[in-house]
Order: sequence, then C-alpha cells, then structure tokens
Amino acid sequence: MYKSINFAVVLLVALIAFSCEKKSDTVIDPSYDSPVILSVTKSVDTVSTTSANPVISFDLNAVVSENGGSAISSVNCTLIDPLSNNLGTFSLNYVQDLGNGKKYAKTITAGSVSCLLVGNYTVQVVAKNEAGLFSAQVNSPLYVKNTANVAPVVISTTLPDSVVRPVSGSLDLTISINVTDADGNCDLKEVYFNAYRPSGFIIPGLPIPMTYISNNEWRFTNPVGASTADSSYGYFKYHFFATDRSNVTSVGVWDSIKFVRP
Repeated sequence: MYKSINFAVVLLVALIAFSCEKKSDTVIDPSYDSPVILSVTKSVDTVSTTSANPVISFDLNAVVSENGGSAISSVNCTLIDPLSNNLGTFSLNYVQDLGNGKKYAKTITAGSVSCLLVGNYTVQVVAKNEAGLFSAQVNSPLYVKNTANVAPVVISTTLPDSVVRPVSGSLDLTISINVTDADGNCDLKEVYFNAYRPSGFIIPGLPIPMTYISNNEWRFTNPVGASTADSSYGYFKYHFFATDRSNVTSVGVWDSIKFVRP
C-alpha cells in the first residue's frame, strides 16, 4: 500500500510540473548560414614587375552566395608575400547579381613595396554578411617575377691570412664576406661557400651556409681542432657564392687561409 501511494504522489507532482511549464514557439538556438565564396578569378597568374618600380597589380573577381543567410556586407582580399608579410587588405566592390550569387571585383594594386620579393604570393579572399558571419577563406596563388633581375655580388671577403692550429683543444675561426644585391637585400636567398683542402679535394658536406649579420655582412664560425695529419696543414681555399630569389647566382669569389703547425 505504501509503495502504491508513493508512486501516485510522484506521478501527480510530475503532471503538475508539466502543466505549469511555459509554452513558447520561440527558437532558443536558431541556426545562421554563413556566406559561401563560389569562385575567385584573377586577370593574371604571374605579375611581372621590377625592383626599380615594384608595383604588384592585377584584377580580381569573386562570386559570393548568401547561402540562405543575411545580405553580404563585405568581400575583402589580403595580399601575402612569400615571407608571410601582409601587403594590405582591399575591399572588393559589388558589380552585379548573377544566377548563383553576387559578383564582386577590384583592381588590386600594391605599390611602394620597400623591397621587391619575387616568388609565390597568396591572395586571400573572405566574405562577411550582415549577421557578422564569415565565409571560409579562399587562397589563390600569385607568382611575382622581376623582369630586370640583377645577380648579387660578393664585394669583399674577410679571412685571416694564416691560422696556427692549437696543440690541444680547439679555437674558433670566423670568416665573413660582404654581399650586395641591386634588387635589395631582401632578394638574397642564400650565401654559402665551398672549401678545398691543400690537396685540392673538396671538403665533404658542402656547400656551407653563412648567416646574415648586418650591413651586408654574412658570417660563418667553426672550431679549428688540433691535428697531426699533413693534410690539415697548408693553404685551404674557399669559394664564396650568393644566390637570389630568382635563383640567379653571383660570380664566385676565391680566398684562402694557410694553416700552420704550432
């Protein structure tokens, strides 16, 4: 009898609570639809320019669908250089309605580039609607070419005339060179050298990259250890090169160091 009464009381309380709930037709968590970029087209895939007048310019078109959401409020393009620097964000202009969406267009012009970087750029396009929702970002590649590219030049080297090998342990040897590029230092991709023993054989594991310091100086430091082998003494020759981002290599410059016994 006790169990039956207890169940009836619980059922009655549940029915009262259900009947007291406020009914509402309001959607508590409505879903919003983001815009969709249907296509992105450029007037060119390669832009030809020069370091003397480094202007990157092309026509850009995008077709955007509201995708059942609110009206499109903006379509923007951001131009990213090969080193991931932002060269600017540009607002595309509405052109016309199409059957599947709306067309936006803009002539993108990035001028006053401090130093022209050739290579692969990225055109990033994003649309936004009036509800504040963004489309997925569309990335389109753009190659920038320097039509008047000039090879870099190794203008000087700084090496000791001779090095006395230590009796034991090691000492640090630093060599440096100065390199210039008429297209700007940002156009330098790598500076390196090959080294040759007095016998004329190239040292394995080459070429050896050098590190940029400042004011056109590139440097390399390596320990010189003790050695009794005859091949460790005499004139070691070094052949220096610089390569730019258009894969044009400078004329090689030779220098040498005489390693002598303690």
